[in-house]
Amino acid sequence: MDYIEVRLTVPPEALEAVANLLNEQGSGGVAIDDEREATLRAYFPDDERLEERLKTLRGALSDLVAFFPGMAEWREERRRVHEEDWANAWRQFYHATHVGRRLVVVPTWESYQPGIEDVVIRMDPGMAFGTGTHPSTALAMRWIETVLDEGSSLRPPRGEVLDVGTGSGILAIAVALLDPGRSVRALDIDPVAVRVARHNVEENRVGDRVRVALGEVGAEPAGVYALVLANLTADLLAENAAHFARVLAPGGLLIASGIVDVYAEEVRRHLTGEGLLWQGARSESGWVAPLLEKPRPGQAPSGSQG
Repeated sequence: MDYIEVRLTVPPEALEAVANLLNEQGSGGVAIDDEREATLRAYFPDDERLEERLKTLRGALSDLVAFFPGMAEWREERRRVHEEDWANAWRQFYHATHVGRRLVVVPTWESYQPGIEDVVIRMDPGMAFGTGTHPSTALAMRWIETVLDEGSSLRPPRGEVLDVGTGSGILAIAVALLDPGRSVRALDIDPVAVRVARHNVEENRVGDRVRVALGEVGAEPAGVYALVLANLTADLLAENAAHFARVLAPGGLLIASGIVDVYAEEVRRHLTGEGLLWQGARSESGWVAPLLEKPRPGQAPSGSQG
């Protein structure tokens, strides 16, 4: 399949917001070429949805003028690329990265000598978003590392994990490596992401614990999952708040990410409005990732406000 590379030049203060919009429209990867000049490259499948996605994207970029006046002068260039060319070009941006205290994301084409406590995730992102380098992914991975620690006061109950919008599969793989006793159901609505995630699951030898499928959270059974991972967008998190609350088992945790900070309070209202307890949030470079808990029977409806 061919892909369309969209290159945008925007005001530096709008960089993260624009990256988020590109992901919302289903970009298969976003690379920031130059933070000072604020240029980004994103890739979209050249399929029947392309023009609709780009039309929606342009409208959303124009709407950002209300928040970032300099967006009135954003510029766009585009060109066609083959998937193989994109995958090879991506390698110059992607290297071994320490994400948390133990988690290290290493591209499949690099050698790496792990430390004694390192948990290494081997990744080939292909055309799927999720390399561990973007703040939204990194924040979610750090929460996973925290809650799955044996001594964590926020450790979820035993049970299956659901990863919604799995992308490259990196979060599901992190769970399987950190807690081998858990199984993970990883879902994505993009067939390309499903293919890439399955490849990465096999690369990390966790295929016996991680099942990747095409699908979305709305079809999942209620009260089943001990942990739900949702690295999506603010709109999708708010829209699916009731689904997340429904599929979580009592005492289960939701790790949400992909939220630009200006939308964090809106997402919080939707999630806590469904009865989930806010147990804290982490932030980095304008992105926010909260942790929420589904109350157990008789548990007081109050969580940490951190």
